Amino acid sequence: MSLPGGALVSPAWLIGGLRNVPGYLATAQGGLTFVSDTPVFDVALSQVSDVSWPWWWFGGGLKLTAAGQRWKITFVRPNGMPPPHPSMLETGVGVFGLLTGTLPPGTLHDIYAMRGLADVRSGRAAGRQWREVLPG
Repeated sequence: MSLPGGALVSPAWLIGGLRNVPGYLATAQGGLTFVSDTPVFDVALSQVSDVSWPWWWFGGGLKLTAAGQRWKITFVRPNGMPPPHPSMLETGVGVFGLLTGTLPPGTLHDIYAMRGLADVRSGRAAGRQWREVLPG
């Protein structure tokens, strides 16, 4: 979901071996943050590298290096995975901390509505928005 000031927040899942982790990927004011039950990474966009969009994910996911670690992120909910819980948006960490005081009234309600997005079309749409933001 695009927000005022060029901010972008999307439900996303970290893909890793036998375990996928639901959370939210967000960017604003030159930062990139992924939060789940705890913050996963919070870096400046200039510290994001090796961004790639594997063709077999059909635009709905990417790989990137942030905080010195390689991450696989999908915007299409993996089968059997729960959506990210809206409480993850209230961490006050990184980008989410910046957004808390700057969002227009009702925006968090709109973001909470995103948790039901699970189809491929919405994941690919999110991927298109992120392609415009992330380097590479």
